[in-house]
Amino acid sequence: MSREDLLELKKEITIVEDFAEELDEQELKQLDELKKMFDDGFNKLSDDDKKWLNMEFFKWIELYINEVSCTANGCSCCAGGCDIEF
Repeated sequence: MSREDLLELKKEITIVEDFAEELDEQELKQLDELKKMFDDGFNKLSDDDKKWLNMEFFKWIELYINEVSCTANGCSCCAGGCDIEF
């Protein structure tokens, strides 16, 4: 699995984890399988690729947290200017 694929998987895991309390037993099992798949792939990456993935994920998570916060608070001050890609 490429570092880009792993980054997308990590994003998916993060989003799903935000709704973990709403997941049924089967969905929680699938989430655990995704986490294992990520961990296995991440451990196979070179140090440079791990560093790249962590940096890109950090950039994305800052945007994600901001977007979730804006949505939760009904923020309209940015007039939909939030540009986050899921």
